Amino acid sequence: MSVITRKDVPVEETWDLTPIFASDEDWEKAYIQVGEDLDGMLQRNIALANAKATLDLLEQFDRLMERFSRVSSYAFYKYSEDGTDSENQRRLGRSQSLGKKSYSLSTVVVNQFLQLPKDTLQTYKEEESGLHTYDRFLEKIDNLRDHSLKPEMESLLSSLGRTLNAPNSTYLTITASDLKFEPVKDKDGKEVPVSLFMYMTQVETSPDTVLRRNAYQSLFNGLKNYQHGLAQTLKNEIHKNVAIAKLRQYPTTMDFLLHYDSPADNNFYSGDGIPRGYFEDVLDTFQQELAPHMQRYARLRKRQLGLDKLLFSDVKAPLDPDFDPPISYEEAGEIIVEAVGVLGPEYQEQMRKVFTDRWVYRGDNVGRRMIAFGGGVHGVHGYSFYPWGGNLFDVILLGHELGHAIHLTLAAQNQKFINNGGSLLFVEAPSTLVEHLIVQYLREKRDDPRLHRWLNMYLMMSYHHNCVTHILEAELLRRLYKMADQEIPLTTSVISDTKGAILSEFWGDTVEIDEGAKLTWMRQPHYYMGLYPFTYSIGTSASTVVANRIKEEGVSVGEQWTEVLKRGGTLGGFDLYKMAGLNMSTTDVIKQAIAHIGTIVDELEKSF
Repeated sequence: MSVITRKDVPVEETWDLTPIFASDEDWEKAYIQVGEDLDGMLQRNIALANAKATLDLLEQFDRLMERFSRVSSYAFYKYSEDGTDSENQRRLGRSQSLGKKSYSLSTVVVNQFLQLPKDTLQTYKEEESGLHTYDRFLEKIDNLRDHSLKPEMESLLSSLGRTLNAPNSTYLTITASDLKFEPVKDKDGKEVPVSLFMYMTQVETSPDTVLRRNAYQSLFNGLKNYQHGLAQTLKNEIHKNVAIAKLRQYPTTMDFLLHYDSPADNNFYSGDGIPRGYFEDVLDTFQQELAPHMQRYARLRKRQLGLDKLLFSDVKAPLDPDFDPPISYEEAGEIIVEAVGVLGPEYQEQMRKVFTDRWVYRGDNVGRRMIAFGGGVHGVHGYSFYPWGGNLFDVILLGHELGHAIHLTLAAQNQKFINNGGSLLFVEAPSTLVEHLIVQYLREKRDDPRLHRWLNMYLMMSYHHNCVTHILEAELLRRLYKMADQEIPLTTSVISDTKGAILSEFWGDTVEIDEGAKLTWMRQPHYYMGLYPFTYSIGTSASTVVANRIKEEGVSVGEQWTEVLKRGGTLGGFDLYKMAGLNMSTTDVIKQAIAHIGTIVDELEKSF
C-alpha cells in the first residue's frame, strides 16, 4: 500500500516533463493560446477555394492539433502522477473541455473536405505538390464519402460526443468508484483486500490457491450485485453502435466497427478497413487451433499444482512460484537496451534515452495511476508510466510499454501529426516484439534451466492474455452484435450464458466454468472499445514471427522493422506488415505463431 505523497517521490523515479512544458505556468499560457486559436479557426469561414488555401488550412490545422496534443498530454501525465491532487484534476478537466473544441474543429475540417469533389481535390494536388504531404489524412476522408452524413448531421453527432460515450464513462465510474468487494483470507489466515485491479494484476497469478479461490468468490459476489445495471450499460453501448451503423448505411454493425475511421475523432490509433470475413477467420483460427495447446497447458497446470480439479480461478496460477528473481531498475534498463540492439543503432539509441533522460514515471505514491501505459508527445518523445515492482516480470512488462513509447517517438519524428493515427491492426506488434527480444536476450546470456523454464511460462502467460482472453472477448462481441443486428434481446442472462458457452467451448473439460466465469464480461472496459480486443492477437502473432526471423537472420530484419515503425500512421496495418515482410491478410502468420506456442508447451511438459 502506497504511503508516500507525490512530493516525496525521489526525482529519479519520476519522468521529466519539462520538454513538453518547462512549468505549469507555461502550460497555462499554452492552454489559453490554444483555446483562443481553436475558437479563431471555428469562427472563421473555412473554405477550400483553391489549392494554396487548401494547403494553408492543412498546415495550420496540423500545427494546431499538435499544440493541442501537447496541452492535453501534459495534463493527462500530471493527473497520472497523482489523481488526488485538486490542481491535477482541474488541469485535466480543462484540457478535456479543450478537447471538445478540438473535436468540433476536426469535424468542421473533415466536413469541408467531404463536400469538395474528388476531381477538384485531385486537381489541387496537381497544382500544389505540398498537398501530397497529407495524403494519408486525405485518403481517410475519401474513404468516408460513402458513409458520411450531411454536414449538419455530422455536427450534431459531434455535439453528442459525451452522450454517446455515456456507456463507457458509466462503466468506468461504477467499476472505479461503486464496486466494492469483501476482503478475504489467504492460506495463512491473513486478511487480504480485494479489488478488480488487484485481482487481475496480483491475485489471479498468486501461488496461494486458497487466496485465489477466496478472492474469486469475493469478486463474483461483488459483481453479481451490479450485473443487471452493467448489462444494461453494455446493451446501450451495443445498440448505440447498431443505430450509428444503420445511419451510416453499413451492412452490419461489425462492418461499421471494422471500417469507419474518421480523422475527426483524433484517436491516435484508427481502423484499417478490415474485412469482416478476415475478422471472423482470425477468431475461428485461434479458437480452433490454439485451444488444444492451451488445454494441454491446463492439464499440466492441474498436475503440477496437485489440484483435484482446475477451476477458472486457477487458469493463471504460477507453476514455479518460488522463482522470482529481484532486479533493480538500473539493471532492467541495461537488459532492455541491450536486448533491442538487434533492431539497429537508431532504435537502441532511443531506448537508451529512456533511462538517461527519464522518460518513465515509476514512483509508488498515493493517488498514482494503477495501470501502466506507453505514450508519447508529438514533437517531444515517448513517455511511459509503469508501477515498478522490481522483479523479472516487471522488466518484460516495462519493455512492452517502452515498445509503445519508442514506436510513437519514431513515428512522430518522421510524420505529420494529422497523418499519424496509427493502425489498430499494428498497434500491439511493436510492444510485444520488445517482450520477445528481452526473452531471447536472457536465454542467450544466462545459462539457467530454471530461468529458461520461467521465460517459457512468461510467454505462455502473455499468449494467454493476448490470444485467449482478448480473442474470447472479441468472440463475445461478435455473437452479441450479430444478435443485436437481428433484434434479439440482450438480457443479463443472454450475455452471461453466451460468455459461459464461449469459455466452455474453448477449454473443453480441462477447466470448470462456473457462474463467476460467466460474469468475466463485467471485468474489462474492452467491450466499450469497438472490436479492439482482437487486435492484440494480430500484433502478438506478427511479433512472434518477426522475433524468430531476427533470431535466424540477424539485425537486417530488425532494422527493416525500425523503418516500418517510422512510417507511423501513413500506411494501413496490412501495408505496414507487408513492408516488414509479413502477409497478414491471411491467417498463415497466425498459424505459425500458434505452432510456436505449441512448441513452448512441449518444452514445458518436458521441463516438469
